[in-house]
Order: sequence, then C-alpha cells, then structure tokens
Amino acid sequence: MKKNRLFKIFILGVTFALAMAFNAFSGDLEMTKITAGNAGWGFFSDQVMGGKSEGKAEVLDEAEDQFIRLQGDVTTANNGGFIQIRTSVSDLEKDFKGISLKVRGNGQKYYVFIRTSGTMLPWQYYKADFPSKTEWSEVNLEFKSFVRSSAWISKIIRPESIKSIGIVAFGRDHKALIDVGAIQFF
Repeated sequence: MKKNRLFKIFILGVTFALAMAFNAFSGDLEMTKITAGNAGWGFFSDQVMGGKSEGKAEVLDEAEDQFIRLQGDVTTANNGGFIQIRTSVSDLEKDFKGISLKVRGNGQKYYVFIRTSGTMLPWQYYKADFPSKTEWSEVNLEFKSFVRSSAWISKIIRPESIKSIGIVAFGRDHKALIDVGAIQFF
C-alpha cells in the first residue's frame, strides 16, 4: 500500500513538473510581434513542433482602416496543421457572453482559440469555428459554443480568466487567407 501511494505522489509530481515545463515552453515560442491598432499580435505555426505549415501575418491599411492578415499554406504533413496569430487579453469583465469579430477571408473555415489561466499545456484551449466570406462580415461567437480541447480543463470559459485570443487556420490541408479588422467582447 505504501509503495502504491508513493508511486501516485511521484506520478503527480512528474505531471506537475511537465505541466510547468510545457507552460514555460508555450510562453517562450519565437513569435513575430505585430501591432494592429492597440493589440500586440504574435504569429507562429506548427513548425515550433516539427510541422511544415508556412505563413505570415502582416498589418495592412485599407480606406483608413487597419487590419491584420493571416495567410499561408496549412499542411498536416509531419503531424502539423496550423498557422496562428494570437494576442494577449486581460482584465475582462466576468459578465461578457462572447466575442465578436470583423473578418473577411477566402471562403474557408477558421477558428478562434481561447486560452485561459486554466489552460496550462500548449495543447489546451477552447475553440469555435466560423466561416469566412470575401466581404467584411461580423461573426458573433458565444463562449458557451466553444469546445474544450481536453477533459482536464473546465467545461466553461470564465471571461475574467481569458489570457489570449488566437485566430487559427487549422486541422486540414488548405490555403489560408483571413483578415481581422476588429475583435470585441459582448
């Protein structure tokens, strides 16, 4: 009995140490810092874990409006399959119900990934998909429609715990092109 208990404590300790190591790794990703409006954006791809997707993000102006464009080739080769832009979020009010995006794209499906104070490992997030249109459109996503990536994280998103928002081309081979003109919480 005593050996079994010690083994469980050992496993919990190793799990905690790995979680801290992965959390530290996820914060140290090499990112290209991009600023659109008042938001600092970072770009990264599955290449950080050996994938082969390629892309870029850039801030563009159109008719005096600034937006950020995510574009590239997403491939699932070598266990990859994403390109992403992400920005930090803090101090959200707890009564927010969702997120609103002003977007346009190439007709493909894209995702919003939300990370919270409870998503410590790089593969933990909440996601919701949205279609893109060639014209600017508004997309409203309620937090209750987001799906968690792991049973180890909370079933619900607490807005005050949100740490970052990502716009992601994900999960299948395709050409990505998505413009983000605004993100707001409602």
